[in-house]
Amino acid sequence: MSVLVILIVCLLAVVAAGALAAPRLKTRRLRERFGPEYSRAVLGHGGDVHAAERELADRLRLLRGLELKPVDAAERERTERELARIQELFVDDPGTAAADADRLLTAVLDKVGYPEKGRLGAVSVHHGELLPEYRAARSTLERAQAAQVGTEELRTALIALRDLTLDVLRAEHPVGRSRPVRAGRITAAPAGPTPSAG
Repeated sequence: MSVLVILIVCLLAVVAAGALAAPRLKTRRLRERFGPEYSRAVLGHGGDVHAAERELADRLRLLRGLELKPVDAAERERTERELARIQELFVDDPGTAAADADRLLTAVLDKVGYPEKGRLGAVSVHHGELLPEYRAARSTLERAQAAQVGTEELRTALIALRDLTLDVLRAEHPVGRSRPVRAGRITAAPAGPTPSAG
């Protein structure tokens, strides 16, 4: 009888330990998956971790319902050439170059299959580490329409838009799976000059 009691107590201890570890494991997985988007979601929910994690889980569910398509090699090359052209244009017309880079990113997201509604949430699942820079770039572009924005800000915006475009472009989205194989964080510019601040 005492052996049975000991086994029951051990079993209950294992179950309790698992129940305590599960939320921490979920939090760790979400932090790894979303990167800086995890902290942004928590802040957006006033520090409520459970609400933020529900939002991030909703983003994952949204993405599971999508059929993201890889961009074929020819389209990738065309897009990379267009990025190089945009970077060259930056020297003479920084504002137009940054706006063109934003339009090109939108076209790539459309082609891959990211929805218009909830787009940033869906993109954050696979490209979350690049979204802070993307949001800053969008803010710069919005301010550039209403007021004078410095060349350095536009250069930073262009680089952020380029990096996210390349990250999405180079991710492999196997048909029937919403989890792409990542090509790695972009560290080098495509062919063409780096936008200068002059």
